[in-house]
Amino acid sequence: MLSSENRENRNPGAVPETEPERQYYFIRECRKIVKKKEAELGRPLTACCVTFGCQMNARDSEKLRGILEEIGYRNTDKEEADLVLYNTCTVRENANTRVYGRLGYLHSLKDKNPHMIIGLCGCMMQEQQVVDRLKKSFRFVDLIFGTHNVYKLAELLYRVFEDQGMVVDILQKTDQVVEELPTDRKYFFKSGVNIMYGCN
Repeated sequence: MLSSENRENRNPGAVPETEPERQYYFIRECRKIVKKKEAELGRPLTACCVTFGCQMNARDSEKLRGILEEIGYRNTDKEEADLVLYNTCTVRENANTRVYGRLGYLHSLKDKNPHMIIGLCGCMMQEQQVVDRLKKSFRFVDLIFGTHNVYKLAELLYRVFEDQGMVVDILQKTDQVVEELPTDRKYFFKSGVNIMYGCN
């Protein structure tokens, strides 16, 4: 697998149309923004990816953490991070309630840290009534995406940086499988393999 640095000379300046080159382009663009923000703040930026639910979510969270690390964030378990991403579930009991409860806590943190980015992804975001509720009552959330476009995290994060508003990107289905992206594995001796995306 090529790192984002090794991919830089393939098509400099233009946004590639094919994957995973397109995502590596946005990883590089986000890295520039993160470095600039770090210089302004005088410290490294941190990211926290919290997994709710099943083993498939744990596998997706490894991808999310890998992409965030490649962008330049330092991964942490603390939700006081500069970027907090909840990978949600609809199958496990009380998962939705827990997410809404944690969002209230994140809102108080964002009041103290206005540059904080809050993102939600996973199965819960595939439900239209959930997205509608978030748009109406949780307007401080910056990023919402579903199970079929986890690989697009860097591209969506770039839109958050550029648009300064809530970015919502939900795919109901896709035939695209993009695997050649950074992954931060929790265990060196085992790894999950996706046989489907989302719940059925």
